[in-house]
Amino acid sequence: MASDIPYEILVYVGWSFKGWVGRPIDVKPIIRHNMKSTAVFTIDSDHLRAADLMSPGARVMIYRHGAYEMSGPVRLVTGDFNLASVLTFSVEDDFRILHNWLAWPKPAAPLTGQNVEYRSITGPAETVVKTIMAENAARLGFPLTVATDLGRGASGTYTFRFHPAYDRLFPAIDQAGIGVTVRQIDGGLLLDCYTPRDYPHILSPEAGTVLGGTYSLAAPTATRVVVGGQGEGVARTFKGFPDTARETAWTDIIETFQDARDSSVGDIYAERAAESLAEGAPLSGLSLELSETPHFSYGQDGIRQGDRVSALIDGQTFTDTLREARLSWDKDGDQATPIIGERSDDPDIRLARRLRSLQRDNNDRKAR
Repeated sequence: MASDIPYEILVYVGWSFKGWVGRPIDVKPIIRHNMKSTAVFTIDSDHLRAADLMSPGARVMIYRHGAYEMSGPVRLVTGDFNLASVLTFSVEDDFRILHNWLAWPKPAAPLTGQNVEYRSITGPAETVVKTIMAENAARLGFPLTVATDLGRGASGTYTFRFHPAYDRLFPAIDQAGIGVTVRQIDGGLLLDCYTPRDYPHILSPEAGTVLGGTYSLAAPTATRVVVGGQGEGVARTFKGFPDTARETAWTDIIETFQDARDSSVGDIYAERAAESLAEGAPLSGLSLELSETPHFSYGQDGIRQGDRVSALIDGQTFTDTLREARLSWDKDGDQATPIIGERSDDPDIRLARRLRSLQRDNNDRKAR
């Protein structure tokens, strides 16, 4: 590996190690907290590892400055037929299993034995995540190792009926105060949790840690929720859930409706209301361009995704979670741009949030 390249890319086919990408043309990972990270990198078409990377089951592990960033399968390969052609590889982080695995009502039973309406589990957020994913890994026969449960995060009740695990776990797990990681280990994957930390320093342009950036503040889009339960017409049950603190703070009332016709298990009304209020919460976000120095940087010994970070901008202090870090290396050098909070004015984020909400609602309807 050339010393001037901060990235190391290990190539696998399945779980079998094949070698390294010694000199990529560029590397652009996007590392996310409690969401699926992604990466794109480009190599020459005659690269020694090109055939491996184009094989079914190709996987990579990506390190930056010697620190692990992500692992996952190659999901897309693009190229052209020019004489000086290049190949571009798109990678999805192994966190993807939370989106791709369905949480069965009775994961230890066959499909013909699914004789309960919902799988309901109550406990600390870490315990719930690790229990659900371990149960369904065993059902699938997938080599997933679940790290020792430390019982971190606030307690809650979660219900599942053939939903993608992520749909029923998030954003509640995030709000319970933990982060979830999935990474490659020998012969399989390892799922673990971590507690986000408070980054000890305040970022600011005056301190030389912030070169530039933008920020946004957005009012809530929901302050109270009407949840419709089972039944038809006048026989249908409805319950209301106002967030009075939010209404007082913003001097506003915004009502939304949430369907809960698919279940009567546990306190499903309160769970669905909490989901809607979380999606409609006020948002503040920063996109900062950092000045990396020997004393301050993004990475293993510096600021990391999941950190709660404070930044002093124009005399106002913003504190939020570092949700995303957009990394890149190419001929122009090594760059890291963290995203603190959730940028409400980013059209891609608004669209993604809306699509997730619609998909979750559709999954609830299909699982009835």
